[in-house]
Order: sequence, then structure tokens, then C-alpha cells
Amino acid sequence: MPLLAPLLACVFTSFSMPVILYFARKQGLYDSVNERKIHNGNIPRLGGIGIAAGFTLAMVVLMVVQGAFTADFRELYRIWPLLFGGMIMLFLGLIDDLIELRARIKLAIQVMLALLLIAFDFRFRVIIVPWGDGVLRLGYLSYPITLAWIIGITNAMNLIDGLDGLAGGVGFIASITFGIFFLVKGSPLPALLCLTLTGAIAGFLVFNLPPAKIFMGDSGSLFLGFCLAALPLLGQNGNSAEIGLISAATTLAIPIFDTFAAIYRRRKAGVSFLSADRGHIHHVLLDMAGKTWKVLVVIVVLNIALAAAALSTLYLPASVSFFLKLAALAASAIFFMVANRARTQNAR
Repeated sequence: MPLLAPLLACVFTSFSMPVILYFARKQGLYDSVNERKIHNGNIPRLGGIGIAAGFTLAMVVLMVVQGAFTADFRELYRIWPLLFGGMIMLFLGLIDDLIELRARIKLAIQVMLALLLIAFDFRFRVIIVPWGDGVLRLGYLSYPITLAWIIGITNAMNLIDGLDGLAGGVGFIASITFGIFFLVKGSPLPALLCLTLTGAIAGFLVFNLPPAKIFMGDSGSLFLGFCLAALPLLGQNGNSAEIGLISAATTLAIPIFDTFAAIYRRRKAGVSFLSADRGHIHHVLLDMAGKTWKVLVVIVVLNIALAAAALSTLYLPASVSFFLKLAALAASAIFFMVANRARTQNAR
């Protein structure tokens, strides 16, 4: 039964893409082309609508027709903040795609949606550690940490969306990783949500892998980032399995480190963090490898290794898994530092 949700989402998203492509071309809604962009030609950027539609429709069908969650109203009640917030984030990104909203407006709305999730108990309560009773309780720190996590991951996915198949590939690996964790730990609703998002992303990737026919746009990257930030928090209610902050961060280490690198790079250059550049990890690797497919394979392989380290908590002793995740994060940080140094040397 868990396979039905991602299958429906994949079908819904796949069938929506030709319709979105037709509409975007009819209205001339193409992604801009400049010295920072990798693609050439007119590529529509409304694919995020299909991802959100596939994910949401699949969940609604399962809830209404099959009644998959009616046995536990409390759990069903928990998913509505995620779906509602995701839709608002989708429309926020869609407006930004069309008329470019001010950064302050986008941030204010993101903060409100993050606070909505926190109000509905979506937050990291503990960090899983290999000493004592196995958990480090965050107490009141859970609120600012969760707020920073939701806003940070939402925007990190937006920043990394700069190469055919990249944001979708990272999102696919992250969502299926979270889904596997919840399945093994016996948390069916969180697992179903994660795998449904996986299916929706898969339906989009059919049209987004190099050479891309459509981009997800800000609407898709903000929706995807918001969902990926919220999904690990579904297990933080004290009764379900807890993915934990370190495992979640390991899974999403690539967009996280890419964002940290962008902050450092732009601060060092004395420019606004909101200014665009060609210093992201996919730009650096593309300058070195020369082909989009090669860059995508390198990043996907790295992401799979990070996901495996995150899932090690399922099959390794807690202490071994903890240090494996730290080692994976350290290796990723070194990878980004070396890439950033190579970019600096090439720029001279």
C-alpha cells in the first residue's frame, strides 16, 4: 500500500507537465537567460506547480477515497499545516517567478509559515547522541533551532536550483531517505508523506533531467524546500520515530553547505547575500567537468553517500552512526572548501 501514494503522485505530476508546458509557452513564461544561467533557449519555469499538484492530489485521493488515515484522526490532523504551508510557499514562489517580490516580503511570509508549523508541534525536541540516555534535550532552544532549520532549508533548496535535475535530484534522495527511515521505524503516515513527495519529484524529473524541458522555478524550489524541512519534524511528537537534527542535516548537507559557502563568498566580496553569482557548487563543477550530466552524477553520488550515512542509525550502533555522520559532514565541508578554492584560483 505505501507504493500506491508515490505512484499516484508520479502519474499526476507527469501528466500535468505537458499541460504546464503548453500554457507556459502560450503565455511566454520562460526562465531568463543571462551570464549566470547555464541553459540556453526558452525553458518554462513553472514545473513546481506540477510537483505540488501531484503531491497534494495523491494525498487527498488517499485520504478521501481510500481513507488511509481515518483510523488516527490526530495523525491526520498533523499533516494539514504542512500541506497548507506548502501551498502558500508555492504561490509565494509563483508570484516571485512572475513579478519578483522583495526579499523582505518573502522572508516575512516564510517566518510566519515556519511559526505555523512550530505552533502545530513541528519542531526538533532532541538531538540523538551516543552518550547518556541517547538524547540531548533542546528545551527552549528547540524553537529558534527549528525556526532557523525551516527557513534555512527552504531557501537552501531555492539557491541550489541552478542545474538541470539538481534540486529535483537532491529532493528525491532526501525525501526517499526520510521515507525509508519512517518505514523501518514503523511510522506509516510520515513515511507515506515522504514517499508521496518522492513520487511527485520523480514525475517532474522525467521532464527536468538534462537537457531540461522545464524548470521547477522559485515556486517549486520553495515548495520543495519547505516540505523537506517539515518532513523530518513529523516524527518529533514524542510518540513516533525521530530522525534527529544531525541525520536530517546530513541528508541535506549539499544545499546546506552550498548556502554557507554563498554567505561566506558574498560577505567576503562585500556584496549582499541576495546578490546572484556563479560561485555555487554546480557552477564550479561545471567549469571543471564541462558537462551537465557529469556534474549531476557527482553531486547525486555524494548525496547518496550522505543519505546512507544518515540512515546508518538504523543498522549501526548509536556511537558508530553518530561519528559516521559527523565524518560525512566533515568530508562534505572539505569538498566544498576545495571546490571554493579551485574557483578562486581559476578566477585569478
